[in-house]
Amino acid sequence: QTGETLDQFIPELPRLLSLILSGEAPEDVGSLCSCGQGTRVVQCHDCFKYEMSCEECFIQHHHATPFHWPKVWQAQGFFKKMDIACLRGNTYAIDLCSRPCNGVCSNPSPPHGVTIVDTNGVHATRIRYCFCDGQPNYVNQLMRARLFPGTISLPRTLFTFRVLDEFQEHHLASKKAVYDYVGALRRLTDGAFTHEVPDPYPQFGLVVRIWRKLCLEKWTGQAHNLSSAFPHRTPGTLVLFCPACPEEGYNMENGWERTPEHLRYVNILCRHLNQEQLELDGNFHLQQLEKKNYSDPNDISLETANGVGYFPDEDMYEMYRNSASDSSEKSTCSYLNIVNNQNKSKFKNMKITGVVNVVCSHSIIRSSVNLSKGEAHKHSDFVLAHAHAHARHNRPPSHLGVCDRMLSYDCNCQYSVKLQERFNTHFPDLNAIIQQTRCSIPALHIEDHKDQCKYEFNCAYIPCSGHFYEENIEATWVESNQLGPATRQMNHGNRIGTITLNYTYWNWLKTTRMHLSLLKAYKEGRELFQDKRQSFLSLCVLYSHRISDWTEIARTAPRLPNGTIQGIYQHGDSKVPSREQVYQQLCNERNDQRADLGTEVFLIHEGLCIQYLQYRIRTKLTLNQTETVQNDIRTQRTKLGKRLAEFRDLQTSLMPQVADLVAALPTCDVEEEVLHLPSDIPRAEHAGRGLDKLAEVEIKLREGELYDAIHSVRAATKAFSATHVDKQDNSRGVKANTRSSLQLKRIEKERDSCIADFNRARQALIDLNYASVDDIRLMTVSDTFRRNTFQARKLGDSRRTDGQLFSFPMLPDTKLDDNANIDNDPVDEFKLDGGMAGTQMPRRKRGPKKKQVKPPKDEDKRVLKEDGWIWSSRLTFGVHAISEDLEEYEEASDRIQWFRAKEDMERWREVCEKIQAEFRNCIRAFSCMSVEWAKKAELKQAPLGSAHTTWSAGHAAYARRQAVMYAKLLDDCKKAYSLCSFTPIPEDGLFSNQSGDAEDPNTCRIFADTIARIRADVQAQDEAAVSRQIRSAAEMNVGLTATASR
Repeated sequence: QTGETLDQFIPELPRLLSLILSGEAPEDVGSLCSCGQGTRVVQCHDCFKYEMSCEECFIQHHHATPFHWPKVWQAQGFFKKMDIACLRGNTYAIDLCSRPCNGVCSNPSPPHGVTIVDTNGVHATRIRYCFCDGQPNYVNQLMRARLFPGTISLPRTLFTFRVLDEFQEHHLASKKAVYDYVGALRRLTDGAFTHEVPDPYPQFGLVVRIWRKLCLEKWTGQAHNLSSAFPHRTPGTLVLFCPACPEEGYNMENGWERTPEHLRYVNILCRHLNQEQLELDGNFHLQQLEKKNYSDPNDISLETANGVGYFPDEDMYEMYRNSASDSSEKSTCSYLNIVNNQNKSKFKNMKITGVVNVVCSHSIIRSSVNLSKGEAHKHSDFVLAHAHAHARHNRPPSHLGVCDRMLSYDCNCQYSVKLQERFNTHFPDLNAIIQQTRCSIPALHIEDHKDQCKYEFNCAYIPCSGHFYEENIEATWVESNQLGPATRQMNHGNRIGTITLNYTYWNWLKTTRMHLSLLKAYKEGRELFQDKRQSFLSLCVLYSHRISDWTEIARTAPRLPNGTIQGIYQHGDSKVPSREQVYQQLCNERNDQRADLGTEVFLIHEGLCIQYLQYRIRTKLTLNQTETVQNDIRTQRTKLGKRLAEFRDLQTSLMPQVADLVAALPTCDVEEEVLHLPSDIPRAEHAGRGLDKLAEVEIKLREGELYDAIHSVRAATKAFSATHVDKQDNSRGVKANTRSSLQLKRIEKERDSCIADFNRARQALIDLNYASVDDIRLMTVSDTFRRNTFQARKLGDSRRTDGQLFSFPMLPDTKLDDNANIDNDPVDEFKLDGGMAGTQMPRRKRGPKKKQVKPPKDEDKRVLKEDGWIWSSRLTFGVHAISEDLEEYEEASDRIQWFRAKEDMERWREVCEKIQAEFRNCIRAFSCMSVEWAKKAELKQAPLGSAHTTWSAGHAAYARRQAVMYAKLLDDCKKAYSLCSFTPIPEDGLFSNQSGDAEDPNTCRIFADTIARIRADVQAQDEAAVSRQIRSAAEMNVGLTATASR
């Protein structure tokens, strides 16, 4: 479409340029003005279709728009842009009179030369104050004229409200700095002689800070004392709260804490319905330079006093940092070793090295603190405490407020160890909150942790966590990182205010689209729950005779503090034998074997070891031949030569049949020498040379070598992946990149060598006629992709299901009643309805967009990449004398598959249930805000207890507008809720029956109770469907058996 549109414009470019240039000299220039007294010499640069006029007519037409640029026709024959003060012989001044007669004040002050900054440029002009009501208050008159003074006393630089609003929007949307914006305004004024235009940069930077503070107080209702409606919040708070997260006293259902005794189990089963989910993470882009000679030590933040902002009170934070210890627990995880060993030189000359934030699961920022020299636990503790403090004003320490809390942090395996102990010391009033908190690690970050972390801190295994995505905080960094270059140079107070404003902007964007986010998430969650449910029920049919035993294992297994059951989602010690195990087994066997078998076993075993070393030397020859690598090769060749000589001596005595073949070997390097093991000799010659017994020994050892190679490939693949990620994240500079590249190359070669070990053992078994080409698959690098039950969950597993081997067609009566009317694009459901809250304008109707027809991609690229077979729970080849071990191994694989499928289904069920709860929270939140703003609109004077003591009709009008705005958000949220077709639930927690009978199903039906009843119905439906499928399969088997008998 872009190309087609450009094709239309290209031939018209000359004509368009001609039309632009023709406007430089209108045809009526110099003619008589419409007033009949002057000459048309003035054009307006900013008006739409302004008719050229004389100077007096221009002034008369621009009493209300004095900051439009007049373009005056010059004697030389062109327009020159001037300020309006240059008209009337350079004597005109702008009147600020509140009651002007024909735009003229009857009692003006003498003209004052000022600089006024508007959206179209910088105006060096004149103004006159009004003395009609006596001695004027300059600031009051300026503010009524929507001009913001640069100073309170004798202001000489003024800024229109419009330019302050416009800069704020540009800054929030594009992170444009004050310096760049002011520079653009000066160039708009005069693009050739910009240096002659007044520079309002210093004053503009200060006024922007004041304007920012005023806007934050206006938006959060502090001028209306809105905090009085929420006494549990910090008085005067500037924080924008999430409407979807449960907050008692704001958006939670009545009676949520009064669960009847016979329904107490619901609080455990459905605690995710009233669960607070927080994410914690650090960022090292929002830094501040140490500028000892250039910063203002007295600069303060206007947004942190008494803890009202996202950043804590600076005095309290400084006292805490001085008293808290920097010590942290010893690192036991590879991920933390990488984090702790990161290059500290990047913090050089930095006073503040970054921030650590807390956000909720909807990406609403809760709190933030500055870091110094790294992400110490004490900083994380304080930001977490500050996040909780926003909604715990005057509440007792024992107050919980929600049923459950989740905390996600990328180093929770270390951070959570002494979390309770640290809070007992520094924040004892939050003890109950921390005891209620369950810890996890984000889905993306956990990939770099050791396997133990992947099972103990993975939300996929934590009950009632609802597939807590935990990476939402990363989305906030995308916006914040763009601020880094600007905030790095700012004074301390300005930096805090700039970041605070951007946090509020981000939170507001998320709030206004919350209903769309929840609607989209519910659609996705419902589909995935149905898929996971079907997959799990299929496994229930497949493993029906073993489920009771597996359930008992889960019931008696220990649980971690976060609720994860230990030991049921991963394999224990492997039962698959190695080559060394087979070797020891053969050496110990003496029944019906030759007495010298042990010696022959040693010979073959030694030959396999020599082949292993030979390939390692050949691999090193492909590396960059540095002095270190060459020395290593020479050393290994020497050792291998001695070992090979000893092997030949033993081979001469035990395998004299191959002496002629050994004697015929050409001279070559030790790594290229053929050993002439049975697999090196054609099978047809074995009988004639008496190698049958030795061939049997080699077969057994080669089988063990197969499994050794598989485990080695797995280990090398994991090392390669971890090293590759570490190189990308931490290698900076030529030296570090060269060193890490060499390390990565070595690991890659080791992985390829392990693959060659497997293929060598495979080929030997084929040459020995023990297996065919189809019996054992050839291993390639592509087969090393991913793992299965041997591997902890990885990113994206929650959205994938098992293949058709482990699933059946849709079981009867298991499909959910899908009445949800969710469109592919939820935004289309919310057309403008002419509500009075938003900006109104007639909008042209748009037809449906044409779908772009894209050429089909390569078929191979459309296929989802499957796991490599080396990660399969069912290994590729049988091994002698270990059938019982393999059966036990297969049993464990089936059990793990069933438990993981069950947890997958439960997490997506919880997602759907939690989204319904969050929808209800949003509806209550928007309703509450609309009601409270409406109450403020009815006031006749400033509310009691407010720091703002003045009141006006404008206060009431703003409150009414806010009330209507939240009412519109409420309507949108209700409409989205209705599209999901949730089960109807009473708002007050009660139906009409108030008997209080514990057996009465209509008694105290709070939301958790309703969800529990729905779950019970679905479970009964699933059990019945599985039972029918099992009976059908049994009847089919009986019929097939009878047919076979006949």
